[in-house]
Amino acid sequence: MTARIKSALRRVLALPGSMSFRRFDAQVDQAMELSKLLVALGDGELRAAAAPEPRRERSISAPALAAIAEASRRVLGLSPHREQLVGACALISGHAVEMDTGEGKTLVGAIASAYLALTGRKIHVISINDYLAERDADWMRPLYDALDVSVGPVTSAMPADARRLAYRRQVVYASISEIGYDVLRDRFITRPDERVAPAFDVAIVDEADAVMIDEAMSPLVLAGEDDSWDSDILRATDVVADLISERDYTIDEDGATVSFTESGLDVVEDRLGGIDLYSGMNTRWLTLVNLALHARVLVHRDVDYILRDGSIKLVSASRGRVAALQRWPDGLHAAVEAKEGLTVSGQGVILDTLTIQDLLLRYEALAGMSGTVLDVSEELMEFYRLASGRVEPHKPSIRSDAADVVFHTRSEMRAAVLREIQKLHLSGQPILVGTQSVAESEELGQALDQVGLEVRVLNAKNDAREASVIARAGELDAITISTQMSGRGTDIVLGGTDGADRDRVVAIGGLAVLAVGHYPSRRLDAQLRGRSGRQGDPGMSATFSSLEDELVAVNAPDMLRTADSRQRQRFTLRQRRALVASAQRIAEGGRLDRHRSTWALNRAIARQREFVLDVRERVLRAGAPLDELRALAPEAVLSLGKNLPRDRVAELLREVLLLVMDDHWSSHLAFLQEIRDGIHLRVLAGEDPTDAFHMIALEEFDGWMARVYQAVISEIEKFGLSDGHSQSELRRPSATWTYMLSDNPLGDAMHRALRHRRSERRN
Repeated sequence: MTARIKSALRRVLALPGSMSFRRFDAQVDQAMELSKLLVALGDGELRAAAAPEPRRERSISAPALAAIAEASRRVLGLSPHREQLVGACALISGHAVEMDTGEGKTLVGAIASAYLALTGRKIHVISINDYLAERDADWMRPLYDALDVSVGPVTSAMPADARRLAYRRQVVYASISEIGYDVLRDRFITRPDERVAPAFDVAIVDEADAVMIDEAMSPLVLAGEDDSWDSDILRATDVVADLISERDYTIDEDGATVSFTESGLDVVEDRLGGIDLYSGMNTRWLTLVNLALHARVLVHRDVDYILRDGSIKLVSASRGRVAALQRWPDGLHAAVEAKEGLTVSGQGVILDTLTIQDLLLRYEALAGMSGTVLDVSEELMEFYRLASGRVEPHKPSIRSDAADVVFHTRSEMRAAVLREIQKLHLSGQPILVGTQSVAESEELGQALDQVGLEVRVLNAKNDAREASVIARAGELDAITISTQMSGRGTDIVLGGTDGADRDRVVAIGGLAVLAVGHYPSRRLDAQLRGRSGRQGDPGMSATFSSLEDELVAVNAPDMLRTADSRQRQRFTLRQRRALVASAQRIAEGGRLDRHRSTWALNRAIARQREFVLDVRERVLRAGAPLDELRALAPEAVLSLGKNLPRDRVAELLREVLLLVMDDHWSSHLAFLQEIRDGIHLRVLAGEDPTDAFHMIALEEFDGWMARVYQAVISEIEKFGLSDGHSQSELRRPSATWTYMLSDNPLGDAMHRALRHRRSERRN
């Protein structure tokens, strides 16, 4: 079903994603006509014409839109076409906009941002990573400069002073994680002037589905190092290194967990000196050997992570590339490092967390754009109250999408993919192949190399070269293999980056996109297909899958799960297609359930966090909490600070209170994480896990501030109040990362099973 037909059906049925942007036709038509008259204006006159009345964004000014379009033509050499101006109007008015790959969304976002800035708004253009934020800010800077609008990026390499200045600009380009980390770091400042203070006015989210839906599954985490982690994990790794499957440990039926057998436990206990792992004094060893076993059996190199520069780099399943600043929690990361013989890092101590969703909902106005918005329109409405619609391409797509070919086995599928690549390559047609994992991309690359075909492989191991590799994928004779195309941010130009061979490539059919298996989401499939046929170019796509693919194995429909091998061989092509489609829908449903669960479980934490931040803000400004503390222990405070001026006593007291509050909040989060890891077991007792978690969170938080006050009193009685006051016992931020897995250190059953089956096949 084409995007145009889906969009029309949504409007007929009044479904999410059915927003019509035809209401902007009058302003856009007027702006297109006016822009022709602005050519004769000088630069100063053009700037004056581009200034709409402040806060008029709900009634878009056609003259201002025309002036911005003319400025784009002058300084960027890009004359916005009608559809781009419609998209900009939709963003200005606060919608999520679907625009196909190659339709110029970067310029659309810049036009909308410039317009809003000229009305007096502060705008964050949010991307998926630092590279795109910096690239787009630099690329669009001439347009902003021409309109006298300040602009700049915020990236991970910037120090605090530079960030503080960057956030004062009218338009800021930044990745979602950098903004989130700045919010978390600001939460730990001890003086108001230390904040970098992002302004939460307007957010325009590029790759909206990736940022607002996919990235929302994992929280941002501000973490410190726990120095208590030592070499014991290395010993535990050695203990389990040569254990044998089925004899010493077993993996459950769906590959979700691994457990020691009785004989395996005997071996482990013997190797640890004849200890009893289940006695209270050996609980730490029980945890360590289980972590080591999980790291060895369920977490796999080139699937879940890669090795780069002597360290573990996690691979994002949704984007097929290194997940920057992400790691596994609860000691699993250290266990994988030990397995690989690397220097073991400390165990992370959670200081604070923030979900992407809570972060984005801080903005007064929210908008977004992507090539695949309609597929997540219901979630955008459910989680963000963000209405969405589609802007049709400037030129109709003439890409040819072949019907899926579904084989019984992966070996049959792989042979067919190799034959198709060789056949297409005979004519010189450029080919882009999408795979599901780093290992699969390399295996396919090696197979093509063995038959004499030159291949460029793009995966998490070499994603630093991604812009140049993707940009060249449209060259004559090019064969490019990529793990995921979502958020790559680089257009594929037919005939190479300079278009020198464009006519030849067009004549032989444009870019051919071949998908090796389906992704767990139809969105990701569509993003891969969308790389072909951009801006009315010719192109084709085809998908090859099998009933042995991980997607099908993990999400097997009833018809497949109950069939024996003979029955499976009798499935027709139509039935096989239906089974794969059903498995994909099951996977999408599971992801939506996890999103809802993550959101629901975080509500209690979010409300408690708001309370803590409110108290913290009052402490920063020397408000009531300090007075309450003095009232609780007046003699201790006065006597311990008797040799200091009154103002200095208040300053030191404030600092201690802030540090103790932060430490207690960290401990509270650690407790809730432990509860959360096992909360789903409450279903077995007939309880609702979310309700149970909220009740426990409320009970644990009851009296929290009183405990903080008591801890402060104990702290100042122990160390005293002086300029040399020791803070060595209090945790401070030392690292920032996100947790790759949201609710369980080893992932949910589906993803652990997927990893297990990948490993089985590779071994």
